[in-house]
Amino acid sequence: MDEHAKQLKIVSDRLVWALGILVAIAIPGGLYAYYGHHLIPTPLAVLFAGFVGGFVGIQRRLKDLSGPDLALMANSWVSILLSPVAGAILSEILFLLFVSGLLSGALFPNFKPDFPNGPGHELKTLFEVHCDTPADYAKIIFWSFIAGFSEKFVTNIMGALESRADGEPDPDDPPPQPPTA
Repeated sequence: MDEHAKQLKIVSDRLVWALGILVAIAIPGGLYAYYGHHLIPTPLAVLFAGFVGGFVGIQRRLKDLSGPDLALMANSWVSILLSPVAGAILSEILFLLFVSGLLSGALFPNFKPDFPNGPGHELKTLFEVHCDTPADYAKIIFWSFIAGFSEKFVTNIMGALESRADGEPDPDDPPPQPPTA
């Protein structure tokens, strides 16, 4: 077996172990919540989907990695876990974009506050939201997975929002019309 194949095997084995540990924690926790009639907080589900997306994204990109990148991943757990952790963080940022209404539309989930007339305006109320339909929950899990799978997805959205904030025209907006007399 050549060095490249050995490194691929090492990285693949580490990915399987790390994902296995994550799933070994998530499945009992999910079953406990489901059968114990406890709520699974949406931000926690978003975080998990982002992690899983990050793992799948790495696995998909393994065959395209350069020799030095593959060697780095084969010799460092940190470099293997960096993408899933980044995916989890980006999925939470995407969640915040959805909750804030900065990113909305038919393809994206809608959220409502758990306590519409509730206690105060503390920061924790940002995470005390729910979806009205199972379809909205499916959308947030799907988009969270995509955020972990493709880091460019969320960073491109952030770049587009930054451009709008800087006053640059949105390429999707129609050009301004001249005033009529």
